[in-house]
Amino acid sequence: MRRQRWQRFARTITGIGNPLQRRVDRVQWAIMAGLVVAFLIAAPLSSIGAVQATGAAAAQQRRSEASWHRVTAVLVQSAAAGQIVQDGTAEASWVTAHWTAPDGVRRTGLVAVSLRARRGQRIAVWVTPSGQLMHPPLTRAQILQWEVMGGVTAPIGLAVLLMVAGGVVRVLANRRRMAGWARDWAVTGPRWSSLR
Repeated sequence: MRRQRWQRFARTITGIGNPLQRRVDRVQWAIMAGLVVAFLIAAPLSSIGAVQATGAAAAQQRRSEASWHRVTAVLVQSAAAGQIVQDGTAEASWVTAHWTAPDGVRRTGLVAVSLRARRGQRIAVWVTPSGQLMHPPLTRAQILQWEVMGGVTAPIGLAVLLMVAGGVVRVLANRRRMAGWARDWAVTGPRWSSLR
């Protein structure tokens, strides 16, 4: 009894043993099975590749950040006098500040501060050796987050690509089936009915 159920299930999934199955049905099933196998093989590989590529990009970024320096900047104006913007999930104000670059030259520029910042307040900023402002260096947590995102999105992208390919195969197979049915009906139709 159990064996018959499995045979019926396999016949339902594959169509093997169905007397109405055509060549296009077998070809479509083989291509779809190939796409599933391709996903099962390529998904882990794409995930590993994405994690490695992201890790390599992060390592290169960290090498370029190695020359950056943390310096103290003094705010020339308060947050209320600056340009207030939505920075991610929190509001920030861009205000003028000055700092001394690692090469000893005094620099001035805009820095993002909290809305409570006051004129004369000291804040830490990251700069290049020439004193150009930069974002804070990447943390290990940010790199890990990028790697996880890459490892998750690569198989999802692969799945979407293979689903589109499966959809194209299905459309082409259905067109072929409809053309075959139209040819068969052109032969059978006139014999089916006396109405013309």
